[in-house]
Amino acid sequence: MKINRLLMLSALVLSPPVLAVDSVIWTDPVGDAALRRTDSGNDAPLPPGYTPIDLISLEIGGWDPNAPSTDLYTGHHESDQPDFVRIDAVFAGLVSPPGPIGINGHPYNPYFFGDRPVMGFFEFDIDGQKNSGGELMPIAQHRYLSNVARFGKSPYGSINERVAQSHEDIDTSFHSEPQFERSGAEFSITMCGCFVPSIISQDGNSDSIFDTGETWIVEGRFFERFQSFQPESAFFGGSEFGLFDPLVQLLFVHDPIEDTTTMSLVFPLTNHGAALAAGEPDQPLDLSLLNHTSLEEALDDLIIGADFATGSLRTLTEEWRDQNPSDDQEPHYWGVTALIGTAPTIQDPTALYIWTDTGFDELVADYNLDELNTAADDQMLFDFIENTDGIGLDSDLTVNGIITLADPGSEFHFFDLNNDGLIDTGDAPPTVCDADMNADGALDFFDVSAFLSSFQVQDPVADMNADGSFDFFDVSAFLSLFAQGCP
Repeated sequence: MKINRLLMLSALVLSPPVLAVDSVIWTDPVGDAALRRTDSGNDAPLPPGYTPIDLISLEIGGWDPNAPSTDLYTGHHESDQPDFVRIDAVFAGLVSPPGPIGINGHPYNPYFFGDRPVMGFFEFDIDGQKNSGGELMPIAQHRYLSNVARFGKSPYGSINERVAQSHEDIDTSFHSEPQFERSGAEFSITMCGCFVPSIISQDGNSDSIFDTGETWIVEGRFFERFQSFQPESAFFGGSEFGLFDPLVQLLFVHDPIEDTTTMSLVFPLTNHGAALAAGEPDQPLDLSLLNHTSLEEALDDLIIGADFATGSLRTLTEEWRDQNPSDDQEPHYWGVTALIGTAPTIQDPTALYIWTDTGFDELVADYNLDELNTAADDQMLFDFIENTDGIGLDSDLTVNGIITLADPGSEFHFFDLNNDGLIDTGDAPPTVCDADMNADGALDFFDVSAFLSSFQVQDPVADMNADGSFDFFDVSAFLSLFAQGCP
């Protein structure tokens, strides 16, 4: 029985179906959500019995709506010169649109639409260059590279060296290490609570509270080019001069059977797509967000503005000089990171958000950032405890084998894996089962599917023998681990 299963799996891996890549699904382990407060005192209030928002997946690809001027969400994925991008983020449970968090002149009411408002940021690196995008302070302190270490995680790839490993790394100097400001991303879906979304349509009881089984469309400035590019831009019609943050609509759908909420965005990649959505003739690229606008228009402005950027902004835009906007309009090639959370029930002057999950393509407790979980990570933790015990970061100033953070929440450290405010042997990396590709604690078809997907796109997680290539030896290593099972 086991031999037959292994032969079947080997055939699947070695002879994968030849399919056009119209969309890519990024997955995140189910059930890994955990509260990571950012406030001084580590006690920002949440509703009684609050369950942290758990990100499950994100699908992204080119999109061809059947009737773009009336319904952007019915259609099919399209990889051949698409005019739209579709992004679908899936969360466990009922998740509502975000209300305002008391900034930009709006009141504090994050729970305006329901008792689990989703806050956070999906960041998109559309050109695959880690040096061609990012955010500057103070915005950068609320983004992925500044907070992923709170979860004891780090991303695959060389960008992991830019993760802020503790609160001490987050400073106002752009040129200091680690350069958490330089994520390489240029655009984001932004659930920041910076504005009050408008309800365009809602079903159910129409009480303006997002309930079980309901479908809503809300409008706001949810899709934006990074604000760091504002000084080199002449865009107008957004929330501020120079910002590319057009009004867009998000679809929220709760599935009561699966008990998941899907948040969807369809946005024009080209000005032709914008014209299709408006049901009007094509308009030329310009600097107005008050008429047709698209990612193509945002890139054209960025490329032109790169010639005039100075200082830190020049560093972020240098690689955009003389580029062609059409080169980066294939969403299934975009890199994606996610930082997800919510807001306290009562406004806290020391923190805007409470984080609950991150994504994607990450390692837990890869303390030496070599993209492997080995005994070297344990040793790095133990060496840190030995060298720091009783001094510096250790607020109890006592040599006791424990590093005590003075104010967990406002303070954090990569080595505090369990987020208890202490760095000790309890933060040693967990036992890893490499064949459990989706990290759900079980070995089944879904792990095979995850391996196949990763192997086809040469994702580092499928490089099972860590030799930098993707071949039969990785397949053999996976099949062997799968047959052995997990402890």
